[in-house]
Amino acid sequence: MGEGSTDVRVDVNGLAQDAECPYSLAPSVLNQMNAGKDIEKFNKLGGAGGLAEALETDLHHGLAETSDRKGVEAHRADKPPPSFLLMLFEAAKDPMIIILLIVAVITIVVGAAVPEQRAHHGWSEGLAVLGTALIVIFIGAGQDYSKELQFQKLNALKDCIEVKVTRGGKQELVPNTDVVVGDILFLDTGDKVVADGVVVDSQGLVLDEASLTGESDPIKKDPVNDPWVRSGTTVNEGSGHLLVTAVGVNSEWGKTMALVSEAGDDQTPLQEQLTDVAAKVSKGGVLVAVICFLALLIKWLIIHKGGDVSKINDNGPLQFLLYAITITVVSIPEGLPLAVTLTLAYSMKKMMKDRNFVRVLSACETMGGATAICSDKTGTLTENRMTVVEGWFAGTSMPSLPAPEAISPLLLTLLKYNCALNSKAFLIDTESGTIDFVGNRTECALLVMLRKLGCDYTKLREEREADQVKLYGFSSARKMAGVLLREPSGDLRLYNKGAAEWVLRRCTGLMRPDGSVEPMDPRKLEQMIALVTSMASRGLRCICLSYRNYAREDPQRPADFFEDANEVDNGLIAYAIVGIKDPVRPEVPDAVATCQAAGIIVRMVTGDNIHTAQHIARECGILTDDAIALEGPVFRGMSAGELVPLLPRLRVLARSSPEDKLTLVSLLKKQGEVVAVTGDGTNDAPALKESDVGLAMGIAGTEVAKEAADIIIMDDNFSSIVKSVLWGRCVYMNIRKFLVFQLSINLVAMISAAVGALYGGVPPLNVLQLLWVNMIMDTLAALALATEDPYPELLDDKPHGRSEPIITGLMYMHIIAAAIYKLFWLFACLYGLPRLISSYAVLGHDQYYREDCPEMLGDKSFNTSMQQQLCPMMAYCGFPRGALERETPLCPLYKQWQAYNATATVPSDERTAVCVGLPANTDCPLHGELVRAKKVMDDAYNRQMLESYKPALSVLFNAFILAQVANAFVSRRIGLELNFFKGLSHSYIFNVIMVFITGMQALIMQTPISYIFKVEPLNGPEWGACIAIGIGAIPFSWAVRILARAVLPSAGNSSSWLAGLRGARATNITASGNAAAKNARTISGRTASGTSNNSHTHKTLSGRTTSGNPYRSSMGTKTLSGNPAATHQVPY
Repeated sequence: MGEGSTDVRVDVNGLAQDAECPYSLAPSVLNQMNAGKDIEKFNKLGGAGGLAEALETDLHHGLAETSDRKGVEAHRADKPPPSFLLMLFEAAKDPMIIILLIVAVITIVVGAAVPEQRAHHGWSEGLAVLGTALIVIFIGAGQDYSKELQFQKLNALKDCIEVKVTRGGKQELVPNTDVVVGDILFLDTGDKVVADGVVVDSQGLVLDEASLTGESDPIKKDPVNDPWVRSGTTVNEGSGHLLVTAVGVNSEWGKTMALVSEAGDDQTPLQEQLTDVAAKVSKGGVLVAVICFLALLIKWLIIHKGGDVSKINDNGPLQFLLYAITITVVSIPEGLPLAVTLTLAYSMKKMMKDRNFVRVLSACETMGGATAICSDKTGTLTENRMTVVEGWFAGTSMPSLPAPEAISPLLLTLLKYNCALNSKAFLIDTESGTIDFVGNRTECALLVMLRKLGCDYTKLREEREADQVKLYGFSSARKMAGVLLREPSGDLRLYNKGAAEWVLRRCTGLMRPDGSVEPMDPRKLEQMIALVTSMASRGLRCICLSYRNYAREDPQRPADFFEDANEVDNGLIAYAIVGIKDPVRPEVPDAVATCQAAGIIVRMVTGDNIHTAQHIARECGILTDDAIALEGPVFRGMSAGELVPLLPRLRVLARSSPEDKLTLVSLLKKQGEVVAVTGDGTNDAPALKESDVGLAMGIAGTEVAKEAADIIIMDDNFSSIVKSVLWGRCVYMNIRKFLVFQLSINLVAMISAAVGALYGGVPPLNVLQLLWVNMIMDTLAALALATEDPYPELLDDKPHGRSEPIITGLMYMHIIAAAIYKLFWLFACLYGLPRLISSYAVLGHDQYYREDCPEMLGDKSFNTSMQQQLCPMMAYCGFPRGALERETPLCPLYKQWQAYNATATVPSDERTAVCVGLPANTDCPLHGELVRAKKVMDDAYNRQMLESYKPALSVLFNAFILAQVANAFVSRRIGLELNFFKGLSHSYIFNVIMVFITGMQALIMQTPISYIFKVEPLNGPEWGACIAIGIGAIPFSWAVRILARAVLPSAGNSSSWLAGLRGARATNITASGNAAAKNARTISGRTASGTSNNSHTHKTLSGRTTSGNPYRSSMGTKTLSGNPAATHQVPY
């Protein structure tokens, strides 16, 4: 060994790693040899045996339990954790946020630079907007950061799989992350290779290396010609053992993953829909923002007679631009994609607790719209704890497993070698005394039978390992598996096992109790098939065990004869048929009934005998009297035109191949179904990919099936699939709740802004208030409503299928109703309060010039005498307010003109009126002072008028926010339900956020923060009124729903109208039809049969008959031929 290693050149770049290596073979040497597939160096080391010695491992027993495991590395290259700074940068890249920040900075600069603006704190609003925008950015970045962390944790689970290794002479299941260099890894059909290595032994091992090389042709592996195996590849056929030479970043797959930067996730279908909705709403918001800006700007230009540069930041164009941008920010529902991401991330985490691991994000939402589930039988509907309960042993039928002494030595020998060697499964004895099955459950049941017969399968495997010539793995096409052994005499013996009716047809003889062989004639075959049918009708899986002897040499035998399993598996002698019981899971019948009530058609697709399948399907509640069962050979022999009319009633497809499953899925999808499919085998991958949601089995599933799937059912339990449907509907419902909540706010914000700008000139909500509303809508509400847990009533509804719009008629009703309620109170506060209650009255021009003139002029250095002259003149003489009391003694100019000319009236021309008796070209100081005073008064009026609006706007703002809080509760139910609070005690996040919003609103209103938001603290009665207005949204919604309940049924065809309000139902266009499947509808809307269920004529979509034979009669469930299921036999 030492001499061999000195011949290998050492990679100098790996010296540091070499120094810490516990093995005699340096890692740099091993990695260099592995990367280059250097067969010459490999042979110099002594092949697999020499390499194992250098790595201090054993090819048969694996690593000792005391082996150094410090070299354990993750299989895949780890993705670095997300950067918060990067998330912050991404959140700040929003164009509207950027514009908002720029305008806010300009506002601050102008407000601080211009003395007059600085005197009135013109910089404060810009600073507040800047701060609020930064808070929004930080909150958005924080949510993205936590979302990325959560997704990374969940995605890490995708790459964690259990693999079979040999350590200390025992087979163990370990995570792939625990595999180390020197481990002996067992590979089987469908496995994903998790580490680089060399083949120790091969039983027809064929690998698919397309993921690394791009070559589509499978590659045969063996210890001599091509021993190199790469991680990331999959096992297409056969089995074998692998000596691990590289893991983690040193493996080929690890190097590739380290170099590849992960691309961004594509949007899910729901995100695409919501992006479209957001785009449409945003366009409306931009339009309203432009209208508001132009309206306010035109009014400002008129007031300031073309504009005043010094006033652009004093309720001028800068504020109008800020307001317009804020409206745009509020109207853009960026919370929609966020809500989808939040609810999907939250649901993925919760679904793990319900034994559903989501691999593809969109599967969460798609599962909620599933209209059909095509489920496997074994392990999904049944417990997958198989036990041999009865059988036929060498001519004798036995109601239970016989004792060892009741079996002849020859029969026992045949049983033990077939069950032990014609198998890749093994058993693990746990400390609790239970037995864990690893591998095929049928093979595990046979191993347990061997134990009961007093045989140790592990010793049998060790004894005969060298005699194994060829292992023929199970094939879904052949329905059997075999192993070819060399006997001590030198002759060969094939041990075969498989589906009883398939194996029996390949048999030429039957073993008698004395060990002699009885020829298999047609009559005997019919008797044996009848025996199998009898056992299968009791729900037993029937496995036939057989053998055949081959001479050591046969001149007539082709050289490659033993390479073709189909040729080898002929002329067999059957010696046992065992009946394996796999009980239905106790929870499955209820789960199936739940699916049926939810409008989902459950179909069983299995490789089992049709009689076994029908028995189990009836136990599960899948197969009813008006349903049919088909066998794979019959199914694949029918055309699509013949199959489509049968789909609504098809519930069981037995003896099916993976191709049959793929065909069924394709047909259902073409009929508009949303199809979920379960699968566990490698050959199930095409159907899993073709389906809308592929569900792989976490326990029994191969790695290829898991890679092809969207969701992995961790416990292989059908009830977990029902939970995934519930979570899928919850995702969809949570998004719809958020839509109702947000779009009602969008509608109110846009309408109120437009009305305020066009009619009153006073925006009901200012920039900061709108940003606070935006934060409630987009961030907090998304978190609150998107994290609601599912409730059982979601399964009472029909699936939304493919065609139902995301916003239904009922949702539009709720959005409009909520908007009407909020707009009513908003305009009541904006326009009603100032007119009806004096304490909320708005400062008018007349009042302003009468009451505020002395104070305003005094602040601008007008002396008392001048104030006494100018203030009455501006207040009562019509300058600048127009003719009011000009011809009365209230106007001081009236008396002056009367004194000047008793018959004269006060002129309408301002200068002439003020400059009594002076010629036009004469200097008039009083008029100059009046012009200056008017400017002072006009400049301050808008500020004073808005200040007088503050009491009413404070009530408006508070009532509006509290109404939003109440609306969040109302939005928890978007049908016609009246109980909005059901399940509220379990919605922890929702409750916390609602308390937070209410608490923050109280702080905004009652603390010095109110100055920033331009509101004033409210007293007790005002708070009471605001709370009443807010809570009033709940009884208002009750009234709307009660009215809708009363009106909808009375509007002609109520069911059609209600369906229209709810959105198009997928079941109206699918092959499933209604839940009972008695009047299933096709695309045309006709029943698939074309007639009543009792009719003997069955029709296609066109209405023409496909067959004159009845599919159903009073005799119960029928197969396609029309014969009773109990006696029906189809040629295999």
